[in-house]
Amino acid sequence: MAHNTIKGNYEKLTERLNKFPQGVPPSDTLFKILNVMFSEEEARLVSLLPIKPFTVETAAAVWKQDLEKTAEQLNTLASRALLLDIEDNNGAQTYVLPPPMAGFFEFSLMRTGGELDQKVLSELFHQYINVEDEFVTHLFGSGETTLGRAFVNEKVLSDDNALHVLDYERASEVIKTASHIGVGMCYCRHKKEHMGEACDAPMDICMTFNNTASSLIKHGYARQISEEECLDLLDEAYEHNLVQFGENIQNKVNFICNCCSCCCEALLAARRVGSTQAIHTTNFLPVVDFDNCNGCSKCVDVCPVDAMTLSSKHDPKHKRARVALLDEETCLGCGVCARVCTKDGISLKSRATRVITPVDSTHKAVLMAIERGTLHNLIFDNQAHLNHRVMAAILGVILKLPPIKQALASKQFKSKYLVSLLARYNKNSEQPPPIST
Repeated sequence: MAHNTIKGNYEKLTERLNKFPQGVPPSDTLFKILNVMFSEEEARLVSLLPIKPFTVETAAAVWKQDLEKTAEQLNTLASRALLLDIEDNNGAQTYVLPPPMAGFFEFSLMRTGGELDQKVLSELFHQYINVEDEFVTHLFGSGETTLGRAFVNEKVLSDDNALHVLDYERASEVIKTASHIGVGMCYCRHKKEHMGEACDAPMDICMTFNNTASSLIKHGYARQISEEECLDLLDEAYEHNLVQFGENIQNKVNFICNCCSCCCEALLAARRVGSTQAIHTTNFLPVVDFDNCNGCSKCVDVCPVDAMTLSSKHDPKHKRARVALLDEETCLGCGVCARVCTKDGISLKSRATRVITPVDSTHKAVLMAIERGTLHNLIFDNQAHLNHRVMAAILGVILKLPPIKQALASKQFKSKYLVSLLARYNKNSEQPPPIST
């Protein structure tokens, strides 16, 4: 009887994954995916790992085993991109369990070969992500702060537009400032290839940066490339009318995907749950020139979220004349439509309200956790001892949130310490510098 009351290790792993703000709703399909990717013992071990970055010593204490065996197991998991191993400038090694998306789901298909049956895994991913509704709705449709954001096509920016683009809003600047740059296979198109549905867009064009790139390059899931090579790939993406979808933070962006509307999970989700709910937009909107537009429909064909349609010009002399019509509530502001227009019929303008991007991954995680009711998982990670520097970083973000977000954080945290800390901070600062959401 005792055996029947103990939860399976894959269920425990699912519970651990759901400590992330972007979790994984349990289902039979999910358990099959995890069974392909993790052995039962690995599932048990990983279910015990902390959310925050951790050392070999931390894992050994949690797993109650010696350092040598722990290091071997951690390195094995990292070699399969189930963990990321990060080495700082002083040579200190830490590990982190990435979320499923963007994370180890994608990593599993960023190269060919290996021990996994990628066709079986692709079929399971398709079932879990594209057929079953709960995962996509939870990942892309919960909360104001999204996982990723769109980048504007820099080739179509006018001189005036360029004055209004901040550095972190440029994919080219992400490339130029990265400590490491890697390129791997596009997870989405690779998955579709196994399903017999891939398009002809470039496959080896998934960009990773910084610590994530360093780990993936080390274990063969990405190929190290230079800044110049990556900028050439960006130009290639522009030529294929691909949309740049990257991590929704300003500093140390870890990925930029070059997405087609037929294969990309994010763009498919955007059309299912609402594009601006699923993806943070750019700070631009297309403007259609009524006189120059000839209704050719090129912009309609390339729009990744169906924000462009054709409407009658209502011209009594040309009753069949059509003009492009934009749905601003749906538009991502990627600018692909302006690129394909050959009649100077589309230009870009700044949005009336500027889109705010989280400063870094800690800021984004705190916002997502507050909105999804999981802040306590970030603050009190019961799987390991608290890392006080990480705690300080998280509390630092909370202190700079607007009052409404602070109140919501306090309610979830249910900590007299946080309430008093917020009160003291706001009392001592006449105008606290808020981090807008």
